[in-house]
Amino acid sequence: MKVLYSIQTTGNGHLSRAKELIPHFERRFQVDLILSGPKTGIAFDLKPIKHYHGLTLFYTQNGKIDWLKCLLKNNLLRFIIELFRVPVRKYDLVINDYEPLTAWSCKIHKIPCFGLSNQWALWQKDYPERNSKNAWHLDLIKYLAPADHGYGFHYTIFSKKIYYPIIKKEIRDLRVSSGGGFLVYLPAYRLSKIKKVLQRFPDITFTVFSKEISHPFSHNKHHYQPIDAATFTSKLAAADGVISSAGFSTTSECLFLNKPLLVIPMKRHVEQTQNAHSLQRVGVRIFDEFSLQHVEAIQNWLYQPQAVSLPFENNLNKLVDQIALDYIKIKYNLESIKKGTNIFDQKEKELITSS
Repeated sequence: MKVLYSIQTTGNGHLSRAKELIPHFERRFQVDLILSGPKTGIAFDLKPIKHYHGLTLFYTQNGKIDWLKCLLKNNLLRFIIELFRVPVRKYDLVINDYEPLTAWSCKIHKIPCFGLSNQWALWQKDYPERNSKNAWHLDLIKYLAPADHGYGFHYTIFSKKIYYPIIKKEIRDLRVSSGGGFLVYLPAYRLSKIKKVLQRFPDITFTVFSKEISHPFSHNKHHYQPIDAATFTSKLAAADGVISSAGFSTTSECLFLNKPLLVIPMKRHVEQTQNAHSLQRVGVRIFDEFSLQHVEAIQNWLYQPQAVSLPFENNLNKLVDQIALDYIKIKYNLESIKKGTNIFDQKEKELITSS
């Protein structure tokens, strides 16, 4: 059985999750990998057969999504051309981690496509934060990468198709300590904005990670680092607390490591807004922006950071087995409609063996 695994490269969470999952898929299927979005420095053991341009999000210096820039900077004609070039018809199944090209191509060519992302959890009818005010926002995000079937990741389990966040091996194997000061990772904020706020706390140790930094430098107790996975992980292990956006991967790792967490969600970002609501429900402190107007509240948190621990369990074999089983059920049910038979009464063991 041939499977295409497609990943959106905006943010590191999709990529980190795939690195953990792909080896489990390879034990059962023949797997190819496709990426779309901005180039990334994360390396895979499985080399991608193609990295498409796809779609990319752009932000203002104050941490908001710049929808006008997104519209102007993304080449929609190129996206449409790529849409018809992506080779989904060569595969029996597409596994889609919120990647728009293959999702829409599967829609056009009627190829089975299973969503596998934290975004997939947000548009489910039993999502706990769903209400009359945000329902249309949540329904809207599924159209970026639509999938008729799928599996979601969330901080809490609210249905049988929802799983805990996948925590990568490097984080699970960490020797956690403290005394390293506070880690700051706000990728949508300009470095100049972050500096203005941190200057109000000259006696507190901070390590800031930013894509604007090319070489490490320090100013008194404030240390500035370029984006580097190994350095980030080591600083996270020793951090006294983390100031972060509401990205699913980073916040999940902090909860797993029992690190105090202060979250500033990106504005106009549906997923991060919902992540922030869910995090607040379990006790994480949320601010609407990182600015001089919040200096007093930030100071209060810095001097009394509170940790929330959620010891997520990875059960990747169970997830991959469930995907295989669901694919077989769907495939043979479609065929049974034509033949006038029904195979849903077969044992799950027989279905898995037939894959």
